[in-house]
Amino acid sequence: MKEIRLNDYSIPKKTNGYRLDPKEKYVIDLKQEIDFQIAVVKSYQEFGYPPAIKNYHAWLYENGFSQEAPCPTNDVVAPYYGEKPLWITPYSQGIAVKVKDDDDFYIVMECSEKNKGYKSTQIIVTLLGCNDS
Repeated sequence: MKEIRLNDYSIPKKTNGYRLDPKEKYVIDLKQEIDFQIAVVKSYQEFGYPPAIKNYHAWLYENGFSQEAPCPTNDVVAPYYGEKPLWITPYSQGIAVKVKDDDDFYIVMECSEKNKGYKSTQIIVTLLGCNDS
């Protein structure tokens, strides 16, 4: 497992334009990430949602989860961890990550350069995790 800090622009972009590798098992420290993640969510009120959020909503729909009250579970997300992206489009990719000292999975949406105002931003779209309760 590789511990990373989201939105670390010192990580070079891959040939597909994204910085994160879905085949890597990433671990993040939620305590270090939370302030920035809350700021991103608050920015939606001023700038609107990034176009990439439609990719996450499509993934939710395809996997039987509600867009209004999403609750993806660890059982659904775990097979993707370090194996493959949950989705990948020209606007975003979704990857499964774990939080340091927690067995729960989280989904990170990495926006591409096509997202005005959110270029290359890595957003935790499941701030409460993917617990199965």
